Amino acid sequence: MPDIDFFNFFRYLLAIIVTVYATVITLQSLWGWYKILAGSDRYVSMVRRYMVVHGLRLRFKAFWGDVVICLLLCVVFLIIVYAHQIINDIGDKLGNSPHVSRIVQHA
Repeated sequence: MPDIDFFNFFRYLLAIIVTVYATVITLQSLWGWYKILAGSDRYVSMVRRYMVVHGLRLRFKAFWGDVVICLLLCVVFLIIVYAHQIINDIGDKLGNSPHVSRIVQHA
């Protein structure tokens, strides 16, 4: 019988489903905005110009703190994933060790 950890299986399956769902919703939203802003109506062209002007006037200094926080959260996420892999490796090595199995049998 294969050695399956159902928690890890559920976690990876959930991660795949959530990633696909978020990607589909984001692409649908972007496609909707593209269809709206691609129109040739007078008001649509005004909205396009308005968005371009505000995009050009955007001050990146105001958002620098948020960018740093996002980067730090990404680093923390990667550290947690790495620690989880180390813990899984330790568990696999201890599970295959004859010393640990002997201790578990005596208990």
